[in-house]
Amino acid sequence: MKILKYYPLIIIFFLSSCSTQKKTDDKVNSKINTKINKDYIASRKTFYGKLNEVEYKEIRKSIIAELKTVIPDKNSILINYHQNGNNCHEYGLKENSAKTEIDNSIRISARMSKNYNATDFFIYSTDYPNKRNVENSKIFILDSGFFNKNIFTIKENCRAFFILKPTGEFMKYYGSDYYSEVSKFLEIN
Repeated sequence: MKILKYYPLIIIFFLSSCSTQKKTDDKVNSKINTKINKDYIASRKTFYGKLNEVEYKEIRKSIIAELKTVIPDKNSILINYHQNGNNCHEYGLKENSAKTEIDNSIRISARMSKNYNATDFFIYSTDYPNKRNVENSKIFILDSGFFNKNIFTIKENCRAFFILKPTGEFMKYYGSDYYSEVSKFLEIN
């Protein structure tokens, strides 16, 4: 008799736990778009701005503290960020091709940093889909959550970058092929 009394509560609990499981499964099974199509193109976004002197010093100091490094005052900061996103062209590549793309991005970023007086960093989030290709690299740094929470807050694309110039000007871009954007922005004095 006592079991029948609690039967409606048991049914409600069972049904609610099933629906929770379904939502979790949907999230796990959601597909990452690996094609360069209209959804991918729509995920690319660019933001420009200029910080005042106090804001500039604060964000620069925070980035330097987070990266545990020294960056010359005259250098721009270039953060190459790899994260989980709904659109990730490189996630659809074979492993060798993905590694080649990552190596090329490191090489191009280093060349641009040298040409435009910038210090570059490669950071990846804990949920980056291609983490296996970067986690053992000496170049890539695992994000503690600082960049995810404070700079790269949009999760529509798995690649992004942030440039902070000594003038306080900044640019943030979400998308994979951004080196022409970086060059144009760094050329402007």
